[in-house]
Amino acid sequence: MFSSTAPFDPKTDIPSLKGKVIVITGSNGGLGYESLIHLARHSPAKIYLCARSKEKYDKAMEGISAAIPNAPEFVKYRELDLASLSSVQKAANKFLAENDRLDILMNNAGIMAQPPGLTKDGFEIQFGTNHMGHALFTKLLLPVLTKTAAEPNSDIRIVNLTSDVHMLAPKAGFLLGECLTDMLTYSTWTRYGQSKLANILFTTELARRYPSITSVTTHPGGVATNLLDSFKSNYPYIKMVVNPFWKLLAKPASTGAWNQTWAATAPVEGKAWTKSEWKEGRKVPEVRNGAYYTPVAKEGGQTKLAKDPELARQLWEWTEEQLREKGY
Repeated sequence: MFSSTAPFDPKTDIPSLKGKVIVITGSNGGLGYESLIHLARHSPAKIYLCARSKEKYDKAMEGISAAIPNAPEFVKYRELDLASLSSVQKAANKFLAENDRLDILMNNAGIMAQPPGLTKDGFEIQFGTNHMGHALFTKLLLPVLTKTAAEPNSDIRIVNLTSDVHMLAPKAGFLLGECLTDMLTYSTWTRYGQSKLANILFTTELARRYPSITSVTTHPGGVATNLLDSFKSNYPYIKMVVNPFWKLLAKPASTGAWNQTWAATAPVEGKAWTKSEWKEGRKVPEVRNGAYYTPVAKEGGQTKLAKDPELARQLWEWTEEQLREKGY
């Protein structure tokens, strides 16, 4: 648990979310689940729990309802498989048919350290799931996000999760041609790092192109979630070494979710109406559009490649081209 001097506590520092509509991908477990609970305590109009199946939603709702008894009234299910662009399109279209506003989009879901493979649309599995799926989801929801942002005193956020493992991306930054293969000759961590670098650079360009929306990337730090399960199951000898240290060093998901929850709700730099005061007169740290944050509310620390605006532009254009070629 963070100390009393930590810059953010979701119990006391999230303002009222009355009237707000929120979408969180991968919120049936881990960081997304804990973020949902943190936000749900502050009276939003709706939160969409995005998961790959209704069974996952139902299981998650058992814990959510125990923490927040009236949660079934406003926590909605949305089926979403980020490894399938048709599933992403279907989820976005259903949301748009049901809502005329969107205040917070938290692109939380992801996979890590997977064996070589391809998404249903032919992208390297980690890049396709972590970047391409979220890129399409964001693209399809941008019309309602920008519409909501045009309202007086609007405060619209896109929070994209990344990782400091982006430093393990290829030295060139991206191997975009290789992203259309399973990248079998590259390590799983290189492939994962590439996808996480993409999350940062996509957000950088998103912030540049859509300045009315506050878009940021957050790294949660070492957190005890199930993301490592696939890696440990494929390399059981590593599991014996990793598990004791991970249990000792990793923080629980409830506090691991503080950084992304802060980014979704804290005051925005340059927007006076989003500012709020801490107890004892201290101010909640402000969020800056396009920035990268490590826990909690600490800006910076990304690699030189992750700060490259030209690389961000190239990734955006390549992503748009790929989506167009596939009919999206």
